[in-house]
Amino acid sequence: MDKRGLIIGIDYAGKYCQASYYSKRHERPESISYGGETMRYLIPTALCYNHETKDWIIGQPAVEYAEKTGERLYKDFLENVFLGGICSINGQEYSYTQLLAVFFGKIIELTQMATSVMGVENITINLRRVTLEIKNTINDVFRILKLPLEKVKLQTCAESFAYYLLNEEPSIWSKGSVLFDFTAEGFYEKVLTVTKSGSDHLVYISERTHTSDFSMEDMGNGVLMEQMDQRLTDLYEEITAESRISSVYFTGEGFSDLWFGNTLRRVSETNRAFKGNNLYAKGACLSGLLRAERPGQDYNIVCSGRTKHTVSVEAKHKDETLLLNLSRAPKDWFDAGMRMDFIVSEADAIRFYVTSLIENKRSSFDIDISEIPRRPHKATRIEIELRYMNEYSFEVTVRDKGFGDLFPASGFETTKQIDLTSEF
Repeated sequence: MDKRGLIIGIDYAGKYCQASYYSKRHERPESISYGGETMRYLIPTALCYNHETKDWIIGQPAVEYAEKTGERLYKDFLENVFLGGICSINGQEYSYTQLLAVFFGKIIELTQMATSVMGVENITINLRRVTLEIKNTINDVFRILKLPLEKVKLQTCAESFAYYLLNEEPSIWSKGSVLFDFTAEGFYEKVLTVTKSGSDHLVYISERTHTSDFSMEDMGNGVLMEQMDQRLTDLYEEITAESRISSVYFTGEGFSDLWFGNTLRRVSETNRAFKGNNLYAKGACLSGLLRAERPGQDYNIVCSGRTKHTVSVEAKHKDETLLLNLSRAPKDWFDAGMRMDFIVSEADAIRFYVTSLIENKRSSFDIDISEIPRRPHKATRIEIELRYMNEYSFEVTVRDKGFGDLFPASGFETTKQIDLTSEF
């Protein structure tokens, strides 16, 4: 019997949140419906304290309760985390990190209620952007919720699109696919193509923004909607003139009304068209399914926010020269990198290699360690740490760790920064 816990995907956007879980019975992600029939999968990213029940409520019920009672509605959690906001509720102070933990905890409860499964296998959160500050905040949230951080993964919309699409039948994505994403935050285009590199498939996703051409404020104006429809048709024609396409997806509340009928008819003449608001949440859920079923394996997704270089260190074992990977591309830059310990002997420098995934081109650089005190053969241990600052740059730090009580660490530490946009 499969005793695996819940696999949850959460799409955390500005005004709305969506959640899905993997249904073992139906063998697919199922979306959580909460707060009415209209746009029922869109849960307002809002939180309110109900003084009558002495409990927190989220989503549309929280919005309605705040309007009815005048109680404060809490939202914009991440923005307020970075502003250092503090709230006082019933004499108790809450940081916005704690409020975000309450919100995510309630989302998890909704999933548990829908499935009657209490345990959590993993959670994947889809975000519009990820920074180290955001990642650290999410880590703090799940520490509060007492969920091990190895069960939590952050990813971007492009990645969620890829995970969703690659779990569909190949005829839908084999020639490529387009995603149009239209929300109050903006209008985004993503084009996915798949190429073969040796025995592996590389999934490329290009992204563009067209927010100046499409606005939610124009909704309800017949003339302006017709103009947007024509611009969308022109955009589709431009994409298909340059790329082979099998399918087109329309997602976001901006597509809730059928103002783009002309574009839809044009797409349907040659390709398959899909419309819905839960693509990212389901894609996040399918990412979690892959981690649960095939630990350590992943799709080779190349997109903004993922590394495009493999970084290796040269080492020797029994007179054989080896290259050990410190970071293998493609990988989310904020999750890339690692620490490794080595025994060195009679070496004044360590050589590293950087291999481009796209061009299959290799470059190298050295780090000088000649200042480490000389010790007997195989009596010096060093630590090498690779850390990305963003998808285009990383730093490598080498530290002398000595050799136990016999040879204490000298305190030697050196760091080299690498800019991947240059030849370094």
